[in-house]
Amino acid sequence: MPIEDEPIRIEDRPTLAAWLAEYASIENDYIAALQAEGIVFEDRDEHADATAQVVCRLHEKGAHFRSGTASVYVNWVSSACEACAGCDGSMTFFLSLRCNKNCYFCFNPNQQDYNLHVKTPDEWKAEFDEFARTSSGVTHVGLTGGEPLLHPREALDFLAYVRERCPQAHTRLYTAGDLLDDDLLRRLADAGLAEIRFSIKLDDGQEAVRGTLAKIARAKEFIADVMVEMPVIPGTEDVMREVLASLDRIGIAGINLLEFCFPLNRWDEFERRGFKVKNPPFNVLYDYGYAGGLPVAQSELGCLELMEYALDAGLGLGVHYCSLDNKNRDQIYQQNTAVQLDPDIYELLPNEYFYHTAKVFDQDVAVAKRVLESNGLSASCLEEGGACLAFHPRHAHLLFSSPVKVALSYNVVESGAEGPCVRELGLYPVDFEGVDACMTDSEKWQIKATAWEFLALSLRYPDAVLADAVASGEWLDAAREIICALGRDVPDGFGEGLADCAAALEADASEDPVRGAGVSGAGELEAAGSAAPGREAVDAEALLHALRAEATRLFVGAPEPAVSPYEGVHRAQGDGVQALLFVNPHSMEVERFARACGLGRPAGTNEPLDHVATECELLEHLALRAAGAASVDAAPTDPEAADLLEGAPDRPVPDDALPGGSPEAAYGRFLEEHARVWMPGFAEAAAGQAREPLYRAAAAMLALLAKSRGC
Repeated sequence: MPIEDEPIRIEDRPTLAAWLAEYASIENDYIAALQAEGIVFEDRDEHADATAQVVCRLHEKGAHFRSGTASVYVNWVSSACEACAGCDGSMTFFLSLRCNKNCYFCFNPNQQDYNLHVKTPDEWKAEFDEFARTSSGVTHVGLTGGEPLLHPREALDFLAYVRERCPQAHTRLYTAGDLLDDDLLRRLADAGLAEIRFSIKLDDGQEAVRGTLAKIARAKEFIADVMVEMPVIPGTEDVMREVLASLDRIGIAGINLLEFCFPLNRWDEFERRGFKVKNPPFNVLYDYGYAGGLPVAQSELGCLELMEYALDAGLGLGVHYCSLDNKNRDQIYQQNTAVQLDPDIYELLPNEYFYHTAKVFDQDVAVAKRVLESNGLSASCLEEGGACLAFHPRHAHLLFSSPVKVALSYNVVESGAEGPCVRELGLYPVDFEGVDACMTDSEKWQIKATAWEFLALSLRYPDAVLADAVASGEWLDAAREIICALGRDVPDGFGEGLADCAAALEADASEDPVRGAGVSGAGELEAAGSAAPGREAVDAEALLHALRAEATRLFVGAPEPAVSPYEGVHRAQGDGVQALLFVNPHSMEVERFARACGLGRPAGTNEPLDHVATECELLEHLALRAAGAASVDAAPTDPEAADLLEGAPDRPVPDDALPGGSPEAAYGRFLEEHARVWMPGFAEAAAGQAREPLYRAAAAMLALLAKSRGC
């Protein structure tokens, strides 16, 4: 928690407490009304911990996350899935809702005018023309049902019409596959079908599943992208692993694992199978228009575990988890992109589409306003007669060490009698253990990159930049801000002695002629920048001299360093064996890993790549690539790309050729196989041996990053 003696209690903030109670009451009433109809819910957050553990492992193994855990994929995801929400050029149509199946979990009966659409073909041509007219550009078109191939001629006409009107559009078709044969597959391909998605019905039995798999294999001969899309029903996980392995052997493009849902009808079928509804059913409660209903407990966990199985088994097909929350995103996108709210206060997060703002209440308003204004941030909005202050979520981390309780507000724009209005759907207190809830994925990776860059600077041989930062107090301020931005607690006693270490050095220098030799301009802070308020001016040159002496003693040695900064040497010492620079297995593994990332040894140097600072730079590079900030197009000789070094491959390594197949996977792999294995021990030894406060603080920060999950 923040560095304050007094706990930050919600009950001491009556306005915030009242709003949280109001939102909790709304959710409780909603669930109680459903329970009164006989629907059974699991205990609140019953499987939340297990799900969070799988999510953490998937992050480390390189899975791609969109909108938290609402959409997760590995290897590949259809472009139609990426365009499903947040693109006005994507739309799905149906010919009719008639189907040759009778799935107990089908949600089509929830569709408006269901009975009419079962009997009467839809006027798809007029609907498509209107869509094409109003869209900024048609990119993706889907055809679903019911079973669209109950109307093969109309399905072919639909695809041909789309191709004629919008030849650039990606088309897809959903089917159970029962009515497919080679002739129809050929005609579908000739009509321009780019992607076909099969639904495998496990309840139909093994023979039927084998028949569908055979149809899927045949479809590969005709259609460019063949997929499966099906819900993960709790209790079928073992069978689903076999299905994934079979699909991988067939060589299809991918599978969409859907969160299994109760469609608000035929509860008896769900109850007799022992199913319960997830509690809470939605991350953000709202009157969603999607017909899917309510998510069934443990389906999300099963989907994520199957993704982890695909990664661990080395399957090549794309595996995409699509949650009910993700299905609801399109509605929120349509509502919230219709009106732009104040960008200095609200943030429309990519892939999620709720308008977010951060809020503080009651006595916290004055504190937050002062902190924000001291950082040059005047954009905020007073509400509730001054009892609430709203500001942009990206500034929330600035309040980490202040005695305030920040809440994240989720909002939608609705049409009212007097025009658009903003409706708040919920408040979610930020405990700063999860401050990254206020950030996009790219921003999270940027913070990680900044942290590793900061540590690399701190653990390299000291230069004037480092000494100036320490002397002015900027190093300590930056370290605390980075730790807070990562959502971690600042360690007790962190940075003790840093504020006055150089002042003490000046006194030592006046008594020590050796240490004081060559020092000039004592106390002239102007050369190094202004000291932070409340700190005495210190001599950066004297500090640089001291830091270099300490770095030499700690990491270089004469003849031996107090603590070896090289992974290979450090791990060999821990194993009780002799290790030499370069020619030890761990150093060679790091060099191979770096080369696989397109990196090599700095030009003109002969230093091993397993130096702690170099490994920090490697993690920085991978984090930047995960954030989308590092280009693979930079030439190895580009002077701006200091980490693309001599001896690296002639061509930059693309993301999918990195270890693990992505920057995220490479980052997680290097953490697990190297950084987390030795850096905590190195940090402990360095902190124990260090005489200068900087190196004790840098060691504490390194240990925090290396040990913390999510960093």
